[in-house]
Amino acid sequence: MNASTVRYGSLRIPLPAQRAIDEAFAYLARDPVVRSVIERLERSRVGHRIAIDHRHDDSYLPWSHTIRWDPTSALRTTDGGRQSPALGLAHELDHAVESERSFDRLQAITITRYDTAEERRVIAGSERHAARTLHESARRDHDGVSYRVAGPTKRYPSTGSG
Repeated sequence: MNASTVRYGSLRIPLPAQRAIDEAFAYLARDPVVRSVIERLERSRVGHRIAIDHRHDDSYLPWSHTIRWDPTSALRTTDGGRQSPALGLAHELDHAVESERSFDRLQAITITRYDTAEERRVIAGSERHAARTLHESARRDHDGVSYRVAGPTKRYPSTGSG
């Protein structure tokens, strides 16, 4: 293992991001569905890693089992609601725990408003459940506008409250 990474079970995270990931995981663990997703990922037989991104690029790269996450990128939903960077991480974690076969099959199905059946599965499933538990906005599509916040659990720019 590289000295600049730490492991949470089968999940590798960059050491400089450990504090932000710990904050996000503690926040997300308040929701039982996402807590289960995190636990499944940590116990997975397939190793995954989180790569920090600072360009609003939350995504899952299945070919390398990499979860890209920007810990200061929140999302304004199409109905004007707000989601924290932590909820964006939960969304990508759920993609990562889906079996490769199912992920590929669902990604190939186009669904209006959600882009793919895989995005609908995550948004209407674990993401919506966590949004309600954490008192964040629940999306009804795969759109939104990213903006900067001070940390992983914040939903408002640093001039406002989190």
